[in-house]
Amino acid sequence: MAGYGNILYVDLTQGKVKQRPIDSSLRRRYLGGEGINSYLLWEHFQQADPQREPREADNVLIAGLGCLGATPYGAGSKMKWTFKSPVTHMFGDSVSGGHFSSNLRWAGYDHMVITGRAKSPVYLLIQDDKVEIKDAQHLWGLNVMEADDRIRAELGEEVETALVGRAGENQVAHSSISVSRHRSAGRAGGGCVMGSKNLKGIAVVGTRGVAIHNPAAFFQSMDKLNDAFAANARTRDGWKSFGTLIITGHYQRTFVNAFRNQQEPRLPDEKYQKLSHRWWKANLSKGFLSCSPGCATGCSDWYKLKGNESPYAQQHAGEVGRRPEYLGIASFGITTDVPDMPAVAKLTGLCNEYSMDLVETGAICGLLLELAQRGIITDADTEEWWDQPIPLQWGDYATIERMIHSLGNSKDPLGVMFKDGLLRGAQLLEERKGAPVLQYANYGKGGAAFTEELRHRPGWMVNMAVGARGADHLKGMLTMDVKSRGEIALKHFGRADVMDEYLNSEQKGAFTALGESHTAITNSLGICTMLAGSDPIRYPLELFSDAVYAASGLRITPEEMDQAGERIVNLEKAFNSLLGFRREHDSVCYRWQKEGVSEGTGKGWKAEDYMDKALDEYYRFHGWDEQTSLPTRQKLVELGLEDVAQVLDKNSALA
Repeated sequence: MAGYGNILYVDLTQGKVKQRPIDSSLRRRYLGGEGINSYLLWEHFQQADPQREPREADNVLIAGLGCLGATPYGAGSKMKWTFKSPVTHMFGDSVSGGHFSSNLRWAGYDHMVITGRAKSPVYLLIQDDKVEIKDAQHLWGLNVMEADDRIRAELGEEVETALVGRAGENQVAHSSISVSRHRSAGRAGGGCVMGSKNLKGIAVVGTRGVAIHNPAAFFQSMDKLNDAFAANARTRDGWKSFGTLIITGHYQRTFVNAFRNQQEPRLPDEKYQKLSHRWWKANLSKGFLSCSPGCATGCSDWYKLKGNESPYAQQHAGEVGRRPEYLGIASFGITTDVPDMPAVAKLTGLCNEYSMDLVETGAICGLLLELAQRGIITDADTEEWWDQPIPLQWGDYATIERMIHSLGNSKDPLGVMFKDGLLRGAQLLEERKGAPVLQYANYGKGGAAFTEELRHRPGWMVNMAVGARGADHLKGMLTMDVKSRGEIALKHFGRADVMDEYLNSEQKGAFTALGESHTAITNSLGICTMLAGSDPIRYPLELFSDAVYAASGLRITPEEMDQAGERIVNLEKAFNSLLGFRREHDSVCYRWQKEGVSEGTGKGWKAEDYMDKALDEYYRFHGWDEQTSLPTRQKLVELGLEDVAQVLDKNSALA
């Protein structure tokens, strides 16, 4: 087979490195990327105790890029990072763009498995066949940009890095892995795992490239993908110009922007105008960028402040940075009520410097601001945190920046309290204050969730309750709470009308299950789920099947791909079942469950009105037990996972 690399194994405790090829049968069963990562995680924890604390040396950090990544295919190059999550203490993974993943493939490695713990700070240097564990004491204590600058000065500008800042070093649970300076594997705490191993990061230069099995056929596959992009108005007319930032306007129209910690589903119009994609285009945009090799859209952007754009910009003329994605706008513009795009860009960039998840960090800041609004947090609390009484007020970006420093450095009382993430910090604060703090914390299945108003979008709300890595939207992108997806409903359920409106809870649990399997496929191919992974009508599996064959010579039919996606989801479910997670853990927070949406088309909607029914549909579609949520032997055997069923049975985790 052409173009496939090996698995690189790094044992930090022993200081040893080895590699092994990947059998074609493993690629057929799990495709690559997320799928093989999840298999390697399961394999690792058959030898190590899966119940151990995620910060211990027994945890594993796995990186993998599928076979369409690091090629010119056109759908980008997105790497999966996989581990046991320090945030939720269950399966954890996250995805990153950037040029690091492609360089790893160009060096000859499709996957990397890092185990153990170094005695002192180190970083991993990969230069094709040359792999070294190098001293990093001179890098320890630096944030991401500083460390990347130092490494580039030592090794050359062509090097690409995946690093942690001080949050990762301090083992903040929701620390991310910052990749190629400006991209992040944000969710679930991979940076905490990296830091717990005394691993500052990984530097790679790959020069071999990726061989293509049939170049002529691969070019044809690229043309077909480009034709699909051209036929999709969303990609053709909006995505190339604005990326995810365009979502802000759609959510404003449909009451999905989670204003002031989800107290309201819509921004005041004058504040929305300052956070819209059109404001960005008119005031800050400097030019389109691709976040990773092989992307045909280039939906990222950059800015340089002139000083007249906003109150923040007046004091920061000349500052250069990257455009925030919708997650950044949601976390620091909408949730914390900062209607100042340059300030939001600064706050999101600061999270990347510390290597902290935008979602978890923004949710913590939003919670604290609402608690101050309600009188639960007072100046006496902030004086204890910061040695001076500082009022917490909506929209005060300087105080929000102070919160980020506290969370990243994890030294003052605030940083220590929230070191284990939103949920644990809220629990500690509730115990201390004797007040209903958890009532105002927005989370699902153990962690902070994508910052949207989802109570009247049942498909995505189910995602918040069931995601294998905790509350999340990118583990099940096929959430068709919109009328335009009726053709997908028709294909899978024989009825288009169940998708007629947002305010319809029928079959939403089943759609979430369907979306999980489809998203696992695209994450395993190494392509951008946001770009080509959320619509199996416009981007059918035949498109990807033909591309994989042209690239590698490995023929995997669309039907085999479909089953591989289901197999991956079941393996991740099996891991969580082994850890003791059951139906009662598939839940969301008090606000989403009990409080109705305050206004708009979804006024009055709340999760408790449809969640039980949707969960039944979800388990039924997956073939799992509806009472316990546990996988069944029948389903696992059907997917060729008899050995997994045996392990679960032995541990009383099989239905």
